[in-house]
Amino acid sequence: MCIRITFPSALAITALLLSACTKDPQVPASGGPAPQAVLSLVVKPTWNGAPFSSDSVYVSAAGQRIRVGELKFYLAPLLLEGAHGDHQLFDADLFNVIDGPQHRTLSMPAGNYQAVSLGLGLPYALNHRDLATVPPNAPTGNNSGMYWNWATQYRFVIFSGRWDSDAHGTGDLPNVFDLHTGLDTLYRTRTIPFSLHANAEDTVHLTLNVDIARFFTDGTRQLDLSQHSMWHGTGDLDFAIMVADLQAAALSIEP
Repeated sequence: MCIRITFPSALAITALLLSACTKDPQVPASGGPAPQAVLSLVVKPTWNGAPFSSDSVYVSAAGQRIRVGELKFYLAPLLLEGAHGDHQLFDADLFNVIDGPQHRTLSMPAGNYQAVSLGLGLPYALNHRDLATVPPNAPTGNNSGMYWNWATQYRFVIFSGRWDSDAHGTGDLPNVFDLHTGLDTLYRTRTIPFSLHANAEDTVHLTLNVDIARFFTDGTRQLDLSQHSMWHGTGDLDFAIMVADLQAAALSIEP
């Protein structure tokens, strides 16, 4: 008897092998990290829009000669506001701009943003947290030089230097001004419209101007150092409120 054994054709074998080796297409994982871009932040001191120099003597809106010797302050927080939600770049950072612009490189989700929101000073939760829980070299750490030990709170802005009432004088500046704003009452927030588009892996630039000339006037109110040149957390609160308002209004985004 003849037994016939039929072998699969080469085409059928190939089909079987392909069927065995082919995997279902992978479905992208949901909830993964958003594509990121890089934000190059510059915080730049100016005087009436021109570059600021701590070696220069300026004339304030009150007609007083001014040389600024120290300017450091907290931004807390710094946010980008977008149609699909806000992104916090940091909760608090300390900027010392007396010697020129300060730079930060930060990560941000790619997308479109319509405004920058910031706080000048520290919000309540940061202003009152236990200093022992903060690393000493952190922006709000003990080495920042911004902590008021007597008040168990922080200075928000340190602004100091020398001044003279003679706007046309040429000699030394005989008087000292030293303004340390702080206390929860003096925390200020700003939202500044600004269009920003960031593609994934792009580097985008953001410049925050600090116009020190506007620390002395907003066009209506005026800081006259002959009336007040010192504030360290106590005393005339109305004066300190004006100082905090002027300082917050002096911040702008460079177009």
